[in-house]
Amino acid sequence: MKAVALTGCFGSGKTTVLKFVRSMRVPALDADEVVAGLYRNRRTMEKLVACFGTAERKEIAALVFSSPSKRKRLESILHPLVWRRVEKWLNAMRGRGEKLAFVEVPLLFEAKWENRFDAIVLVRASKKKCLARLAAKGVPKKEALLRLKAQLPMGKKVKKAQCVIDNGKSTAKTRAQVKSIVGLLQA
Repeated sequence: MKAVALTGCFGSGKTTVLKFVRSMRVPALDADEVVAGLYRNRRTMEKLVACFGTAERKEIAALVFSSPSKRKRLESILHPLVWRRVEKWLNAMRGRGEKLAFVEVPLLFEAKWENRFDAIVLVRASKKKCLARLAAKGVPKKEALLRLKAQLPMGKKVKKAQCVIDNGKSTAKTRAQVKSIVGLLQA
């Protein structure tokens, strides 16, 4: 089975691409959903409260995106737990006999997980487009800029990916790119 990481910057449209992948009946896991589940896990919540004084995701985000050391602390708590769940899911997909499985990993390069996958698909859009999408979702510009600054720049991500989806144009063009890339990866 080919394990494919789907990544990109905050607001680039990874979730939209993941929906297209799923519509093609390719199994796909969203690491952000895994993280959301961890925030509801009692043991994880206890660790978060001990470290940050809260287990509320928005409150922790405000703390960690303004402090690289706090962000690294949060990542040291969450990333190993996320990887265990991703690995378990990938093994289940292998057990089902799947030929291809996608995992959306927003911080793939930042977590240094790129070598854990057979291929990397990057979703990109201009910074202006990302900020507009995030604003439409109610993310304040200051917060969006802090999160983008905390991520590896898009140019460096492009160099590390095997496939790049330009998600700055129409939905139809994005869908066509996804279809083409999934076809190539299934071959």
